Amino acid sequence: MKKQKHDGGFVAMSVGAGLLIVLVMASMAARYMGDYLKSREWQVVAMQTNRFTQAASSYVGRYYPTVLASATTTTPVVVTTQMLKNTGLLPASFSETNSYGQQYQAMFVRNQQNQELLQGMVVSRGGHAMPFTALNQISKDITAGFGGYVEDGQTAVGAMRSWRIALSSYGTSTGRGHLAVMLSTDDLSGAREDGDRLYRFQVSGRPDLNRMHTAIDMGGNNLNSVGTVTASNVAAQNGNFGVSLVSNGPVTAGGDIRSTGGWIVTRSGKGWMDETHGGGLYMSDNDWLRILNNKGFYTGGEIRGGKVRSDGNVSVGGVLDLDQINVANTYCPKDGSVSRTATGAPLSCQSGIWVGGAKINSNACMWVSSPDAWVNPGPRQFYKTAYCPTGYIQTGSRFMLWPKGLDDEHVDVYCCPLS
Repeated sequence: MKKQKHDGGFVAMSVGAGLLIVLVMASMAARYMGDYLKSREWQVVAMQTNRFTQAASSYVGRYYPTVLASATTTTPVVVTTQMLKNTGLLPASFSETNSYGQQYQAMFVRNQQNQELLQGMVVSRGGHAMPFTALNQISKDITAGFGGYVEDGQTAVGAMRSWRIALSSYGTSTGRGHLAVMLSTDDLSGAREDGDRLYRFQVSGRPDLNRMHTAIDMGGNNLNSVGTVTASNVAAQNGNFGVSLVSNGPVTAGGDIRSTGGWIVTRSGKGWMDETHGGGLYMSDNDWLRILNNKGFYTGGEIRGGKVRSDGNVSVGGVLDLDQINVANTYCPKDGSVSRTATGAPLSCQSGIWVGGAKINSNACMWVSSPDAWVNPGPRQFYKTAYCPTGYIQTGSRFMLWPKGLDDEHVDVYCCPLS
């Protein structure tokens, strides 16, 4: 019987070959994974560069006249990440550096062919230099402006060597292994037009696109279907309010204030006041309409009321007319009241009765003669005196003389009774 022969060397060689293949594949996988992670890192750097470049372009669009006034063809206006954060064009959380520790700056100068226009260059500074593979890939992924990189520290080169510009043209320089983005005159002019355009709709993150930075002239046209108008001042020829006008402060009018269908309503004891003379009308309780500052009330017309009262004297420049007629010896409600009869005779209320004044009864008048003369012995003076009886009043008199030697004078008085 033959013995089987074991080929141990072949087995060992097979195992070794398998292990070698595994090691080679693991090495390749590790390299591919490293390349993939690097590629992802470069994509992030490209996106970060795009965002900074877009913000820098928007900054110029917003402040174009200011930047243009400060820049020359060789001296740039420098825009930093912090400036873009301060103006709200970049969020506060935006990183100041990329993964290589490089910081971004944008330089803007006047275009040498047309100095009323701007051109710009974004470069990265400091940090660690990037390898060419990274520069080449990142520059291709930059979509804002024209992506590129700096090989020798003096010249910016476009992706796939599509353009080449000396950094000295923008008054700047940086080290090799850094990024560069060219912003052409057309790019910045477009950003300016974007900043000058008033958008009809809200743009997320761009409130400036819905904001006017100067006066707007409507050319006599209307603004229709407006919700709320918020303003510091409103100057208008005319105003028409369909419901109400509310003011938390004074309302000043250069002409009349007129209500065509309602009241002029005041509150809290206020009313109308003449500022020049300090008079006016107001109410401080539910009963009386008062004159401000106790001014007088004057009119050349008529004042009429249900009852007129004076707490002081009453002076009448003309006659006092009493319209109400009462009858003497009838009831009156208040002592001291004054009235008149139908013929105009005065009446006064005394003890609740209308009492009239005295009246001459001309139908019962008579002559009353004086008695004989009497003498005052001292100075030898003679007197003749005639008196009206009680209840009569003298309304006339007469005097007569007779021949000497008799009672030669005679005096009579004409007396009428009072009724």
